[in-house]
Amino acid sequence: MAENLWALREAKRLSVATLASRAGLPIGLIMEYESGARSIDPRHLSRLAKALYVEESEIRMRCEPRPGGAALERQAPPRPEPRPAMPQQPPYPGQAGPAPASAAPPAAASRQRGMRPPRQMSEPRPPAPARPSQIAHLTDLIGRLGKDRAALEAELGKPLEELDRLAASSLLGKLQLELRNAPSPERHRAYLPEAVDQYEHNYLNSVKESAATLQFTLFNGERLEGQVAGYGPYNITVRQADGGEVTLNKLAIVSYRRARAEAEGADQ
Repeated sequence: MAENLWALREAKRLSVATLASRAGLPIGLIMEYESGARSIDPRHLSRLAKALYVEESEIRMRCEPRPGGAALERQAPPRPEPRPAMPQQPPYPGQAGPAPASAAPPAAASRQRGMRPPRQMSEPRPPAPARPSQIAHLTDLIGRLGKDRAALEAELGKPLEELDRLAASSLLGKLQLELRNAPSPERHRAYLPEAVDQYEHNYLNSVKESAATLQFTLFNGERLEGQVAGYGPYNITVRQADGGEVTLNKLAIVSYRRARAEAEGADQ
C-alpha cells in the first residue's frame, strides 16, 4: 500500500533537507509534496524512491496532511508601488484658435515636450521575510551542529521566523561552512539499510582479505555460500565455489556469517 512521503521520510529518520539533498530537489518543493499542496511530479518520483530506498509504487502521489500539522504557508510576492503620474504639459494659450505669434515653433515645442521633469525617488521597499524552506533548513543545520537554538536567537536578537531573506541566506551560508569544517564522527552501526559504516566496512574487508567463506541467508529462504569478491553501499558480490559470481542486493539479505566449518576452525 502506498504511504505518504512524510511518513516514509520519518520512518527512514531523514530530515526534509537531507531528503531534498539526496533527491536533488528544492526543500520548498519537498515541503509542498508532504503537505499535499501539490501532487508529486512523476519525473521526481524515481528520485524520491531512490533517495528513500523504496519502490515507486510505495509512495503516495498526493500526500495526506500530517495529523495536527499546520498548512504550508505561501508568501505572496510584494506588490509593486504605483509609479507617480507624470504632470501634463499645460496647453498653449488660445489652444482653441491659432497659436500666438510668440509661441515656440513646432520643433522647439516637441523638444520641450520631450524634456521630462526629474523623477521622484520612491521610498525603499521593506525586506521580504524569510521563506519557510529557509527556516526549515536553518532548523536542520542547528540540530546537526548541536547548537542551542535559543542561544543563537539571543545572539541574533530575534527569532529565526523574524529574519528577512537576506539575513536568513547569510546565516545559512555561515552554518553550512561550519558543518563542512566540522569533523565527521565515526559511526559504529548503520542507521539506514543502504549505509556502509565503518563497522561493516572493516568486517567485509577482513573476510575479503582472508578469503573466508560466508553463508548468506536471503528473505526468499534461499541460502548460498561463497567468498566476498567486492561490496558497495547497496550490494555484495559473492564468488562461489564453481568460480561464478553472484551480486546480492543488501535489502534481500537477512544475514550473513562465516560458514560453520570455518567458524569452528577459528574457535579451535
